[in-house]
Amino acid sequence: MNETVWGTKSWTGKLIMLSALVLATLFCFWIGSHLRVYTGRELYRFLNWDIFLAWVPVLLALLLDGAIALHRYWRMRWGGTVLIMLLGVCWLLFYPNAAYLVTDLIHPFVHYRPSGRFAEDLEFWYHLFLFFNAGLLGLGLGTYALSSVQQHMAERYSKGIGWLFAVVVLILSSVGIYIGRFIRWNSWDVFTKPQSIINDVMMIIKDPSELQFMLVFTGMILVISGIGYILMRGGMYMIRRTGGYRW
Repeated sequence: MNETVWGTKSWTGKLIMLSALVLATLFCFWIGSHLRVYTGRELYRFLNWDIFLAWVPVLLALLLDGAIALHRYWRMRWGGTVLIMLLGVCWLLFYPNAAYLVTDLIHPFVHYRPSGRFAEDLEFWYHLFLFFNAGLLGLGLGTYALSSVQQHMAERYSKGIGWLFAVVVLILSSVGIYIGRFIRWNSWDVFTKPQSIINDVMMIIKDPSELQFMLVFTGMILVISGIGYILMRGGMYMIRRTGGYRW
């Protein structure tokens, strides 16, 4: 079988990345639980759900790996193509949930209660490190999910098309993050309430002040997620170069 899909070298690189993401996830769960014990307050339980949603595009990317392998090597035709298209659409809709974790950095400003100089308050650092780690986790999950699909696009078409695909996805994801953070729509609402989402977006476009806010916010998210993606892909490239792994 083609090494880029199921080969040892390909999957060694992916397993390294997945292992680091699992460790970051466990650290988020631990520090969140510790903070609740430390403060005696039921803080940030919603973050567990946000982290689960951030893992969904990674799980869908893994399913896409399997579907593409079946399509290529077991010569599945229409059934395989339909399955890949369905998984691809779901992947695209859930992809913004990964980098969405970056916007959760707003919550310490809401829930942290300073008592004196905040920089010398250990509780402040628990709040900060929890969401800093969650933001890095979101960028890492997004990098894994997009890099995996980009690799398939590059193999199917070309490296240039693969990078064009990545840029378009990052742009759409930035808009999706804005919709999720400020309009409060979820990924699955595209199927259940599509007209409501369209109406809300059109209201923003018609309001100059809201449109400006959306463009600036999505622009900043695009820069952050883009830089994170390039840096993390660069790390995986170095692993491939030094260890002979292809990912």
